[in-house]
Amino acid sequence: MKKITADYHLHSDVSPDCKTPMEESCEAAIQKGLTELTFTEHMEMFSGNFKRYPVSYMQQYFGNLARCREKFAGKLVLKAGVELGQGQLDREWEKTIIDLFPFDFIIGSVHKMDNVDMGKMAFADEAQTKRIIQQNLEYLWELVDTCDFDSLGHVDLVKRYAANHGIKVDLAEYPDQLMPILRRLAERGKALEINTSGLRGPIGETSPTLKYVKRFRELGGEYVTLGSDAHAAEDLGEGIQQAMELACQAGFSYFTFYKKRQPRLLQIY
Repeated sequence: MKKITADYHLHSDVSPDCKTPMEESCEAAIQKGLTELTFTEHMEMFSGNFKRYPVSYMQQYFGNLARCREKFAGKLVLKAGVELGQGQLDREWEKTIIDLFPFDFIIGSVHKMDNVDMGKMAFADEAQTKRIIQQNLEYLWELVDTCDFDSLGHVDLVKRYAANHGIKVDLAEYPDQLMPILRRLAERGKALEINTSGLRGPIGETSPTLKYVKRFRELGGEYVTLGSDAHAAEDLGEGIQQAMELACQAGFSYFTFYKKRQPRLLQIY
C-alpha cells in the first residue's frame, strides 16, 4: 500500500476556531513528509438575519495561500479549499462565494442547527440527544440534496459532541434517514470524507466508521477523500494512513484528490 501524503481537510488561523498560521502548518507538513495540503477554512451559512462571513474573509485566505505557495514552491502542493457549513441555509451567498473564488475543493458540512453550533448544544438526556440527531440528519439531507460541494464532511459529527457529554451515538439507529443521504451522495457523484479527527479524541474512531463507508460504496459511491481536520500543526496528516486502510476494507482501491474541482483518482497499490 502506498503511503498517502495528502491531507484534504485542515484549518489555519483564518478560521475562527484555529490559532495556527498557515505558514507554520506548511513547515510542519514538510517535516512530516506530506506533499499536498488543502486548507479548508470555515465559511458558515446562517438562517434569518445572521451576519454573513464577508468576502474579505476569503480574500485574506487567498492572500495567505498565495504567499505560502510562493514560499513553499517545489516542496508542497497547496490547493485552495473551503468548508461550507449549512450551505442550504443561504444558497445565494453560497453561490456568490463559489463564483468569486477559484476553489480546487469544497467540503459540505453541518456544524450548526438553528444557528447554534453543535458543540454548544445541550445533550441533556436521551430524548434531547435524539432531537438533535434528527435535526442534524434533516440538515444533512438538505445539504446533500441541493448544495454545491465536492465531499461531505464528517457525516456523523454529532457523535463527537455527544461523547463530550458521555453519550454514545450510532447513526445505524436512524437508517431511514441516513441511507437516503448516502444514496443521494452517490447519485450526485460526490465524495464521502473519512475524517480522522475522532481518532485523537474521546470517540477514538473515524467519522464515519467502516460500516458507513462500506455502505456508501455498496450504494454506488465512487469517491472518498481523507482529512485530518487539523486545527494545530502537530495534527497534520494524523490518521490519514489508517483512513486509507479503512477505505480499502470498504471496497475502495483509491482515494480522490481535486484540482479545479475535478476529481482525480490515486491508486493506493
